[in-house]
Amino acid sequence: MRPARARICLGLIAAVLTAATGAAAADANFAAYRAHVNGICRSYTPKFKRLEADMARARRAGEAQRYAYDFGTMLGLTLAQGIRVEKTPVPADGRARMAGPLRLLHNSDVQLRRTIAAATAGDTSGFKTQLTRLSRVSAPLNHSFDAVGLQDCGSRQQ
Repeated sequence: MRPARARICLGLIAAVLTAATGAAAADANFAAYRAHVNGICRSYTPKFKRLEADMARARRAGEAQRYAYDFGTMLGLTLAQGIRVEKTPVPADGRARMAGPLRLLHNSDVQLRRTIAAATAGDTSGFKTQLTRLSRVSAPLNHSFDAVGLQDCGSRQQ
């Protein structure tokens, strides 16, 4: 009888340790995910800053074509960044936390595609309309990224 109790106790101890280790690993998984996604966004930030500076120079110099080119490049880079973030697998422990921000990001990316399509088609009024919709859809995105610890995708990238 005694060896049976010892096995049961060892089994329970092993189960408790496994559960505790699993919980710690889950937090580590989401932390690693956040670090990876923040790294993705951080890699785009210098490109955005360079384009913003170039757009300011183009505006001061009255170079509308240069401004439009830089703005289009910025839209394309924003879409590329969004796609990379969306394609990054979310660990199981972070799916609930990331559902809202990823849904907002997806909606923004869809609207961004429409905006780029209108611009490349030469539809000026359609571009303005799509750009207005894009700003409305994307407005809460920075706050939602900040709320889950992705500041490099949110407020630090403005």
